[in-house]
Amino acid sequence: MTDGANLSQVSSYRWIILALSWLVYFAFGLILSSLPPLVNVISADLTLNYVEMGIILGSVILMYVPLSVPVGVSIDRIGQKKMITLGLILISSSAVLRSFVFNFESLFIVVFLFGFGGPTVSVGLAKVVAASFEGRERGLASGIYMTGAAIGSASALAFTNSLILPIVGTWRNVFSFYGIVGLLIAISWILLAKDQSINSSNDARNTSMMSALRSLLSNKFVWMVAIIGSSSFLVFYGFGNWLPTLLEEKGMDPAGAGLWASIPTWLGLVGSAVIPGVALAGSRKPVIAIVLLIEGICIYFAGISLGLFLLTSLIIYGIVSGAHMPLMLVVMMDLPEVGAEYTGIASGLFFAIGASMGFIGPILVGHLRDLTSSFIPALFVLALIVEAMIAIALILREN
Repeated sequence: MTDGANLSQVSSYRWIILALSWLVYFAFGLILSSLPPLVNVISADLTLNYVEMGIILGSVILMYVPLSVPVGVSIDRIGQKKMITLGLILISSSAVLRSFVFNFESLFIVVFLFGFGGPTVSVGLAKVVAASFEGRERGLASGIYMTGAAIGSASALAFTNSLILPIVGTWRNVFSFYGIVGLLIAISWILLAKDQSINSSNDARNTSMMSALRSLLSNKFVWMVAIIGSSSFLVFYGFGNWLPTLLEEKGMDPAGAGLWASIPTWLGLVGSAVIPGVALAGSRKPVIAIVLLIEGICIYFAGISLGLFLLTSLIIYGIVSGAHMPLMLVVMMDLPEVGAEYTGIASGLFFAIGASMGFIGPILVGHLRDLTSSFIPALFVLALIVEAMIAIALILREN
């Protein structure tokens, strides 16, 4: 390992980098979840049905599928600072441009733009953490930076209808506001992030990136981790994006539905920050299995319950779902074939597979809702898929 890589791991500046990574992921989560609270008002304004809105909700992650692996290779070669800057600018531009849409096609295109920046941010930040932290600190740092996305998402869900919309006046202005927040954070990243503290591409093994990619693609454990992780995308985009609408159908007003829909994301902070850090390397399989079991049960009960039972389901779901993706990313980082050197490529594969499920999720839920006039069948399907992941988790290899 080079001196530069050692510096990145022992320097106290890695905590500044972690704070900046948190801000970047906050902007990511804020813009990502800015659409679900406005589904009904946008659908009415643009005359969209549930399937069309499901396609739009899924399009935000569609480009993860073809771009995540190439982005991972590019990050390992070019460095995180430049790539993450580009990604955050694209994400923020997507938000601002939503202010000018006038039909389904135009909204699809500008939301689709988010997908060109999203993989760069998601894969890049995973590489930042892998390069800057080791051992138990890596699990803790992974949980911490992911709370940025959770808080950003929760803020969008909780405050879009109750605070931001009344202040700025229209749903179009809401998107402009969130886009400006993202651009301001991009400026902070440009000014404060240091390449020598977060880049570790020079310490890669003496094999080509394409050779490393072929090796990872042939590794069944990399695929197993990615497949289990993909269920978190399916649930986040399928269940999470439709949750405000589900709650409105249970009789809540838009502001109240947004606040309740944010509960899992706020509680996800606990799961994201705590569970990956306390689940020690080599003993994470039972933790993953328990997380999956509880997550699936809570998804279904959220659909069929009201009042206190609904609240309890959302709280518990939030805690376990918040740990789902960070756990799988840490397991991926700790695989002997991956490590810090190839986390960029491996994370690209992880997000590519996950994105396909993230795109399918909202469309599946929207289609079943149109077909059955109820969200319950869709939530049952989501819960069943999550529970099926337990079988894979039990045969997973850990380092």
